[in-house]
Amino acid sequence: MIPPSENLLLIQSSSSGEGKTKGMAKGLVLCCQNAEWAGESAGFGLPVLKTGSQTIFPSLFSTKWHSPGTVETVYHLNLINTWRILGVAAPSLFSGFMEKLVGFYMGLPGFQQSGLKIRNAIFRFFQIRSTMTPGKGFGHCRVLYQADNNRLKISVNGEGMRDALGHQGRLILLNEVPGTGFTRMKTGQHIRDGQNFLPWQTCAIETAIENPGLDMGFFLSLPGKSGSSGLQIGAGREVGRDLNWAGLSLATDQTVFTYLVHFYRGDNHPPVSINLGGCDSWPDPL
Repeated sequence: MIPPSENLLLIQSSSSGEGKTKGMAKGLVLCCQNAEWAGESAGFGLPVLKTGSQTIFPSLFSTKWHSPGTVETVYHLNLINTWRILGVAAPSLFSGFMEKLVGFYMGLPGFQQSGLKIRNAIFRFFQIRSTMTPGKGFGHCRVLYQADNNRLKISVNGEGMRDALGHQGRLILLNEVPGTGFTRMKTGQHIRDGQNFLPWQTCAIETAIENPGLDMGFFLSLPGKSGSSGLQIGAGREVGRDLNWAGLSLATDQTVFTYLVHFYRGDNHPPVSINLGGCDSWPDPL
């Protein structure tokens, strides 16, 4: 349990993580109890572009502090998943096949847990691994992070990706933590825990992701009178070979929008104080 006097810290560090996300640009990474909770996750507020044939991840273009609690990051959408099988680079067609396979897998909730076990066994036997490599650039996405007590306000400006979004893609904001600790999905009184927490499913925006060991969780909301029209919220958790994440995604056709991440602890959702912290690549905000 997090002691009442202990705050959470959100940092951005490309050295955090494991698997294919290690060294990749991330959103803000959760830190508590003197440890980074990165896993093989994307952090909070990381933009990715989803097209019909591939998923494009970002590299870090620039970071600027506006105040101790506010930081602006510009991401360049230019990284793609590449694969190696038995240590040999797989042909480019394999990436397209994997994208279609993932889409099929996501559309069959009843098969996801057994499918994940099959996937882990095949990946282990054939030593299949993926890495992020530079590819075609799809523009820039500007994200403003503002920490305020128990919430993180994330303002997204994807105008620099207008051509890609207008013709072939959707912008997805990932909000992820390690799946080994965050094992519970909760919507109202409905709980999915452990193996019942599916790798991917659509969900209501008030759905929370929880870590029972730390007695804490988080959920998303839209500010003011903003509706969820045109937005799709997804929840998921995958732990396996080169997989260790749990979180909430927000997919949209919009280029400019804002959402909130709320952190809490205990069954009654009392607030947890959070702060933005620096890292080795950031200037000291003080």
